[in-house]
Amino acid sequence: MVANTVITMAEKGGSSKTTLCVLLAQALGDAGYKTCAGDLDGQCNLTTAAGVNADEHKGIYEVLKKEVEVADAIVPVDGYDLLPGSKLMKNWESEASGLKDRDFRLRNVVQDINDYYDFVLFDTPPFFGVSTTSSLFTNSKVFVLIPTTPDKFGVEGVKDTIEDIEAVQEGFSFFGIDIVIAGIVITQVDKGPGFSKKSIKQVKAREAVATLEKIAEEHNTKVFEQYLFNNKQYKDMIANQANVFTNSGYSIPQKQITNVMNELIKTIGEHNAEKA
Repeated sequence: MVANTVITMAEKGGSSKTTLCVLLAQALGDAGYKTCAGDLDGQCNLTTAAGVNADEHKGIYEVLKKEVEVADAIVPVDGYDLLPGSKLMKNWESEASGLKDRDFRLRNVVQDINDYYDFVLFDTPPFFGVSTTSSLFTNSKVFVLIPTTPDKFGVEGVKDTIEDIEAVQEGFSFFGIDIVIAGIVITQVDKGPGFSKKSIKQVKAREAVATLEKIAEEHNTKVFEQYLFNNKQYKDMIANQANVFTNSGYSIPQKQITNVMNELIKTIGEHNAEKA
């Protein structure tokens, strides 16, 4: 068994990238999949959302520095395992610049867990540096989810993210690495009555969704059917560091992330079947 590797990636802050990653880890864990989520962002938001203090644990930075084995850095949390982040990851961009294996250091140090978990997730920084690039090489095949808000800045961020992913895919194609953009997940949507796409309130938001669907079609990917709608329960689950599947009061994010997870699993299955 080799883990399915999923990267949440967005070259725009405020896209709910970390929220998507932590909820997906919770959903996969609740569904019975052995799941590990790794925090590559120096802000350590994924680590904090999981209820772990990054200052109290060895984490991804020490693993990359080869000061600790990845298995020894992993921390069990509610519903899944966490490879904690580190504020020192902000230094990794410059520290790694002189390393011959900088693009593949992360892949090399996480190989062992690829053989143990069903899913390995990585939350990346909101810019395309060494950490983000190297996350795309952590397995022979990786699936990228791009979260975005339905607005002009979100659309531009998606364009930039896809452009950089495709540049990496082309530049490293001789390594046989398969980078699949699994889809675009639209977040922070204000809805009217009901849950259909037509219920999105703002005209500009609907226009942004239409543009995103066109971009997705041009790049052989898709916009996920399920959106993450604006709701107080999302803010509460982050503030309370809560697993929405093991705590009450989070039915909305629980339902929505379950739909996202199911669509992701279906997409992965379809892609793997095509390659078989």
